Amino acid sequence: MSHRIACYTLFDITKTGILNRARPADDVTDFNLWSDQRASQCNLDTLLQVISLRSQPDNSTIPLAQSLNLSDTHNFGTQYNKGLTYVWSFDFEVQNSSVFDDGDNTLGALYNDCQGVPMVNTKNQLKSLELMLDTTNEKRNIYFVKYSNEQD
Repeated sequence: MSHRIACYTLFDITKTGILNRARPADDVTDFNLWSDQRASQCNLDTLLQVISLRSQPDNSTIPLAQSLNLSDTHNFGTQYNKGLTYVWSFDFEVQNSSVFDDGDNTLGALYNDCQGVPMVNTKNQLKSLELMLDTTNEKRNIYFVKYSNEQD
């Protein structure tokens, strides 16, 4: 049986498909656009790698960006709970969500794994973000929600 988890972040994790880390070929006319799209893909790849430290994420949805009022709808750090900004989210499944349980929180180990992981700046995300994942109450820029499962 699989368990569904949602991820919400203030980092641009747009799936762009630009996987090559080398400078683009001469046919790329807008280097800044390519660079920004590459940074977004790097952020997504990094986040999936962190999740993969404990479990293989399956059936991931494509990250979706929405402009939202943080104070009304989300669990980001207190420093971000004001005004409209972009929030990226996606869902994934894992076979055994207990691998993320740290004894205090069902997703505590996942939060611990995320803390301090470097991320890349893009033009679409908040400029005030420190360039690392932060799970502390004040600066939380990523959080997860485990969907309830009747058979847990």
